[in-house]
Amino acid sequence: MSRLVIPTLILLFLTVPVSAVHYVREPGPLYEVKYSVLSNGTEALVHLSVLQWGLDCGMTSCWPAVFGGHQFLLHFNGSQLYLLNFTSLFKAPYVDYKGATFTNGSWYLEVSYYSPDCSTQVDKIYRLDTRDFCIEPANVSWFYVPKGEAKDEINGWKIELQSPGPGEWSYTNVSDMFIALNQNASKWSPVPPTIPDSGLFPVYFTLKKDNVARNITLIYVNTTDNPLGLVQGLWFPDDVKIVNITVCEKTSANTSTDTPAEANLTSPTTETRPNKTETTTNTGNTETSICGPGLIGLLALVPLISRRR
Repeated sequence: MSRLVIPTLILLFLTVPVSAVHYVREPGPLYEVKYSVLSNGTEALVHLSVLQWGLDCGMTSCWPAVFGGHQFLLHFNGSQLYLLNFTSLFKAPYVDYKGATFTNGSWYLEVSYYSPDCSTQVDKIYRLDTRDFCIEPANVSWFYVPKGEAKDEINGWKIELQSPGPGEWSYTNVSDMFIALNQNASKWSPVPPTIPDSGLFPVYFTLKKDNVARNITLIYVNTTDNPLGLVQGLWFPDDVKIVNITVCEKTSANTSTDTPAEANLTSPTTETRPNKTETTTNTGNTETSICGPGLIGLLALVPLISRRR
């Protein structure tokens, strides 16, 4: 089974489609994990962000502040989760997913990213084809894209969130939770956090129909308490498939994808940690560039920092 490593704020992807474990190594005693499930009734886009909080101190006082973050876009077709990789298409190490909507039978995305030479910030609207996992430019302002109505179910299964929070992208299916690794971090958390009683914390949403519940695990957070402040981590379930998004070929006839495998239905109490190995594959270098994850990441976090303070 293929494996994948993600250094800080760099997404490293393999070929399409593969099973993989995405592993992040970072210090930090407090995580904020936020996701939105945007459903059209039969499938959903899941916008997942993980922020790491710490204490920022001045001459006389300290306050909680965001030190780093990651965001991902996933597609759920009712049975299989896919991690959508736009970085190889845009040749950018970091993509900011600013908005999404389903209207007139199509998904539309608003994204922002920097060119590889840092010279240009690109803000564009794309139509996303989730059958062939491709995009094509939509020559329209996001203001004029009709906003479709979000559904609270997928194929008759009602969506229930792990920790309902403020809305995003004008929709309400949003979960927002803080996860503290120890009691000390919980004292300065901006909001009351969850303190896990084990070293593995799954982030998931639930689908319910009649008396049946299915937990769709999005990511695992390593919550092992480490008083020395050493490296923690987070990773996706190993049956999440990566798909490299391509440009839609207008001359090609649409073909159906293979029958999807069952998505991970891990119980929220399960503590089995997926096996993982590290590779040296790299798609970017944050040490030699101030744009990409550095600049876009800071721009994306400024409203959050202001809101929390």
